[in-house]
Amino acid sequence: MSLKAATIELGRWGGHAAAGLAFLALAACQAEPASSQAGGTGTAGGPGVMTLAPVYSGYFVWDSEREHGDAALQCMQLVLNSEETLADGRVRLTGVTRYITGPNDEVTFAEAEVIFDPDTRAFEMRERNPTSDNFVSDGRFLGKAKPGRLLLEGLWQSDGGGESGRLTLRIGADAPCTMARDA
Repeated sequence: MSLKAATIELGRWGGHAAAGLAFLALAACQAEPASSQAGGTGTAGGPGVMTLAPVYSGYFVWDSEREHGDAALQCMQLVLNSEETLADGRVRLTGVTRYITGPNDEVTFAEAEVIFDPDTRAFEMRERNPTSDNFVSDGRFLGKAKPGRLLLEGLWQSDGGGESGRLTLRIGADAPCTMARDA
C-alpha cells in the first residue's frame, strides 16, 4: 500500500490521530513494489489463482463474551498490502489489522500475516507488534474464505490454551460491526 493510499484509507477511519500515525508508520514500513501488492487479482500464483481481496472488515468476539451481543464486539479491519506465492502454492499476504474495542473506542493496530491456500480457501492469520499492551497475540485465526472471497470466517486458537473466539470479515472497508445476522 502506498503512503498516499494509506492516507486515504486512514481518512475513512475517523479522528483517531495517534492510532492513525501508527497505521501510517506500519503501512510505510511494509510498502512493497507495485508488482507484489495484494489485490486479489490472481497474479501471485499465476493466471486464475484466487488470492484474497486487499481490504476486509467486520468483527471479532471472544466466545466467553458472545452472550453480551454487539457490546462485546471488537470492530476490525484487515488491510493487506503485499503477497507472495510460497513454494507449496500457498500465498503469504502481509498487512495491518485495526481493532476498535471497549466503551471508549480504543484503537489498536497490529501487523498481520495471512497464509492462504487458494485450492482449499483455508487461511491462517497471525498478528504481532500491537500498539496496545492489552492485545492478545498468543495464537492464530484458522478459517476459510467463502466462495468468491466475499467473506472470511475464522476461529481464534490460543497457543497457550487460552480463550477461543470467532472472526467474521466481509470484503471491503465498511462492513457493519454487528452480529445481528449471526446471533
